[in-house]
Parts: sequence; C-alpha cells; structure tokens
Amino acid sequence: MKFTNLRGEVKLQEPLSGHTSFRIGGMADALVSPVDRQDLVALLQEIRYQHLSFLVLGGGTNLLVRDGGFRGVAISLNKMAAIEIASEYRSLGGAFAEITVEAGAMLARLLSFSVQHGLTGLEFATGIPGTVGGAVCMNAGTAQGEMGDSIDTVTLVAPAGELILRHREEMGFGYRTANVPADHVVLDATILLRYGDADKIKARVKRIMAGRKVRQPWGLPNAGSVFKNPLDESAGKLIESAGLKGLTVGGAQVSEKHANFIVNRGNAKAADVLQLMELIKEKVLDMHGVRLEPEIKIIGEG
Repeated sequence: MKFTNLRGEVKLQEPLSGHTSFRIGGMADALVSPVDRQDLVALLQEIRYQHLSFLVLGGGTNLLVRDGGFRGVAISLNKMAAIEIASEYRSLGGAFAEITVEAGAMLARLLSFSVQHGLTGLEFATGIPGTVGGAVCMNAGTAQGEMGDSIDTVTLVAPAGELILRHREEMGFGYRTANVPADHVVLDATILLRYGDADKIKARVKRIMAGRKVRQPWGLPNAGSVFKNPLDESAGKLIESAGLKGLTVGGAQVSEKHANFIVNRGNAKAADVLQLMELIKEKVLDMHGVRLEPEIKIIGEG
C-alpha cells in the first residue's frame, strides 16, 4: 500500500485506539491525514484505483473499532478545519450570518466560534464531541435541536473525486441519519445562524453544559450514546429500568450516571463492549419487548 502523490501524513499499521474517544480498537492498515481539498481528492482517487476500503474517523467519536482492526485506510480530516463567516444579511427574522466550515473542524470549536460572534442556533451542540463532518453524517443533536436545523448546503466528495453540492432539502436529515452515501466524504458545510444577545447565548451554553456534566459520564473514555432512542422511548431509561446500570464485562461498564453510555474502565476490549451491548439488547427485549438499535458505528474485524 503506497500513496505517492499525497502531501499529507501517512502512517502505516496505526493503532486506532489512540484515535477514538473509546480508546479501543486494533490497527488500521494506514491512517492518512490530507492537508486540503486537493489532497483529499487525490487520496480518494488513489483508494479507488487500489480498490481499498476506507473509513473517515471524524473525531473518533460514536465509533467502536473491533480488536482485529480495520483492513483499509482510515482518513483523518483534522488538518481541514477552517471556519469563517462567508456572508451576512438581514431579513424580517433579524440579522444572519452564513458560516463556511470544513468537515474536520471540531463541533465544539464551531460552537465556540458562533458564541464569540454572538450567533445563536448551535447551543444544542454544547458538550457533543466529534467533528462537523461526523455531525452532518449522523445529524447529531439533542432534545434542543440537531445539526440539520442549521445546515444550508453540504459539499461531498464522490469516489472519483468530483464535488457534489447538496442543499438542506436534499440531505434527507432524520433521527441520527442523513443522505451521505457510504463511499462519499463530507468536505464542508455552510450553516445559517442568527445574531442574538451574546450574554444570553453564553448563559444558555453554560447552563446546558452544567446539565450534561450532571447527567453524563465525564472523565472516562466512551463513544456517546450507544443505542438510538426508540420511538417515544428513552433507551437510557429502558436500560436503567432493566437494572443494568453498572453492569460490567471485562473493562467495559454500563455507566452508573447514564445507562445509555458504556465507559472504558481501563484496558477494555471491543469484544467486552460488544458482549455488553448484546446483554443489554437481550435484557431490554425480554423486559420491555423493545429491540434496541446501535447508534454507535461498529467497524473492523473481530
């Protein structure tokens, strides 16, 4: 596996445990960090030419890599993280800004940028880890809102390297889903936000963060919510009512703070997490008649 026309960093046989929020995962055949749009296009063309599989890591959140690793190329967009105000305008609804953000920018950094400029609309993202590209792909969100609410356009890169511009209505945003084909990569997005009272925006972010720290595990590696919420149900409440808080397999444990989180108590294997997920699904199905579906993405070889 060789990449001769790239300017970005290439690491062969790279452990993905160091690149995921779970701190779990075997080796990828290669980890590549393109430096810009042209470099990413060249990489995808090379991947297509060599018939390789690829995975965009995002921030390594919402992801479980199996212990056998990933046979293919893991792509990190951390060098492609520019954020800028592209335009501003006024309408009957107030004053607005159009922000252009590259997919590798951390969602937390985009939120901080918006708060600094007195822009409202992204407060829901407080405490949500990962990159903007990942947030677009899974329409990340909370009860306060979701990514698709603020999106204007998304630029995708197709396998052959061509760029595709999609407007919000073409993105098919739904609950933790968006219309991004598996062989396409999110390059950037434009987001529309409204100018508001800066002090009120900061206070709202501070309040939301305080609530998250009370309800969710902090300080232990995890991948966020493990299961999707069933219709009109809370996966966390179903798991908790099944008496599974604190349940442990190897180094993996159902969080004692929030039952829809699995935490790595230290040296957990992917196999531990997968076994714990199966136990949770079986118990919830038996007690509540509800089939839980994973929200985290599971990739790689066992």
